[in-house]
Amino acid sequence: MLHRVRSSGWACLGGISLAVAAACTQDHDVLGRDPSGGASTSGAGGGPGATTSVATTTTGAGGGAVEPPGPTKLTVVNGISDHDAVRFCFLAYPDGTGAGVDPWPSAAAGLAFARAQEVEPLGSAIPEGTSLRAHVIAGDLRATEGLDCAEILALAGESAAPIVAAGLPVLPAPVFAEEKSLLVVATGCLGGEGHTHDSEKEGCGDAYTIDTPTAGLVAVAMSRQTRFDRVSLQVAHASAATPVVHVELTPGREDATGVTLAQDLSYGAIAPFPPSTGFSVGDLGALDEIAIETRDPIEGTVTSSVPMSEILASSDVPAADIGDGQGFVLVAVGAAPGAERGGFWHPLTYSLLRANP
Repeated sequence: MLHRVRSSGWACLGGISLAVAAACTQDHDVLGRDPSGGASTSGAGGGPGATTSVATTTTGAGGGAVEPPGPTKLTVVNGISDHDAVRFCFLAYPDGTGAGVDPWPSAAAGLAFARAQEVEPLGSAIPEGTSLRAHVIAGDLRATEGLDCAEILALAGESAAPIVAAGLPVLPAPVFAEEKSLLVVATGCLGGEGHTHDSEKEGCGDAYTIDTPTAGLVAVAMSRQTRFDRVSLQVAHASAATPVVHVELTPGREDATGVTLAQDLSYGAIAPFPPSTGFSVGDLGALDEIAIETRDPIEGTVTSSVPMSEILASSDVPAADIGDGQGFVLVAVGAAPGAERGGFWHPLTYSLLRANP
């Protein structure tokens, strides 16, 4: 038996500049780094203390890097730590009921943990010209087959429901009007029958209990900047259980040492900007022997190490596509570094995706 989860969590929105909510302490102005005019707005969050603020910043004429132009793109990552797959209902806010709205993705199997998928075309799932509330659904997703979003959310509210659902914080309409490559990650834990453990906070975040799930949302803009002779890399922090960390990459070469990709990376942030261009594909060595490590910013000790072979196995980016002149983002999802294995959560890993799909 599963139960419906009330709207909970918070949105950490990196940009237009989307700086916000609880646990968001790092600079989140990525979406604003272009020479557009300034504007601001705000939207309601998804639970107690959950807010979303949007304030466009301007950069140009000697003020720093400018993003290459391009159409609005949206990539969604499943970072829900305590279920194997999810589906989403993207509903207009505040009036969307879900009636006649198909869940996304269309396949009832849903989007597996740590997998990324582009919403293409954008209008196929995202209502135009309105703010958006995403509802994330997990559990026995076979029970959602053939149902629209109104029916799915009603099912989740029934006693002994086979699915669990949570309404995530609202994304304001201007987010989808920006000509940027957007990344949205569902984070934290949804809860459900048996989702309790002595180490549950390491798996789901400090606020987690079976009665207070931590499902939340991270939204950032991925940089389209590239360099013809280098691989461009950014890291997005979307693990609700992981503290501020340094993230390093150790190339797949004998006697290689780790190189920092992002320092003091906090939940909801993406870094660096501009992207790291310290490696050519040749510098990276054997791709399946690369390691992505986290370090404690104070002690300097390694707290986790994830092999690129594991990351590539769950990615839709083939190793052969990783080359110079391309941009990629590593999205940290799952439990805290070093969290006990064998619980109801997924351990820390990364989703690898194209920065400009």
